[in-house]
Amino acid sequence: MKKLLSLCITLLFLGNVIKAQYTQQLTTVREQAKVFAEATIKKDYKTIMDYTNIEGFPKGKLSKMTKERVLKILQTADEQMAQQGRVIKSIQIGAVLSIIKVGFEFQCTLEQINDTKMQYGSIISKTTLLAISEDNGKTWKFTDGTGRDLNDMKKIIPHLSDKLVFTKAESPKLIKDPSIKK
Repeated sequence: MKKLLSLCITLLFLGNVIKAQYTQQLTTVREQAKVFAEATIKKDYKTIMDYTNIEGFPKGKLSKMTKERVLKILQTADEQMAQQGRVIKSIQIGAVLSIIKVGFEFQCTLEQINDTKMQYGSIISKTTLLAISEDNGKTWKFTDGTGRDLNDMKKIIPHLSDKLVFTKAESPKLIKDPSIKK
C-alpha cells in the first residue's frame, strides 16, 4: 500500500513538473518569437540571424545553406520589398498551434499575423511560424512558413513531425487606404 501511495505521489509530482516545464516553453517560444518579429520589422539582421533556423531555407542546387547565404537572401528580399513600396508595419504572434518533442528537439508552430503596407493600402495575412529548440525549449530558432503547409516544410526539413499543426491557408485581406484615389 505504501509503495502504491509513493508511486501516486511521484507521478503527481512528475505531472506537475512536466506541466510547469511545458508552460515555461510556451512562454519562452512566444517571447522569442516576438523578439524575432520586432527584429524583422526593424531589419535588425544580427538579431534576425540569432533567431533564424537556417535549415528552414530551401537549398535549391546548393548542398548546404550557410548563415552568409541566408543573410544575403533576407537582405535581397527586403530590398525587393522596398523597391515595390512594401513595408512590414507589424507582426503579431498569435496562438501556439502545436508543440511536440521529436527525438532531442522540440518543434512548435505559432500563428503569425502580418500587416504589410502596400501602394494602395495594407495586406493582412495569417501565416505559420515554425520554431525549433534543440536545448529543451530554452532557445528557439524560427522559420517563416508563409505560403507553406506541413508537406512543403517537410520537403525542406524532412524530420518535422507529422503532428505539427499549420494555420489553415486563407486569402490575405486587402484594406484599401481611403486617401488614395486611383
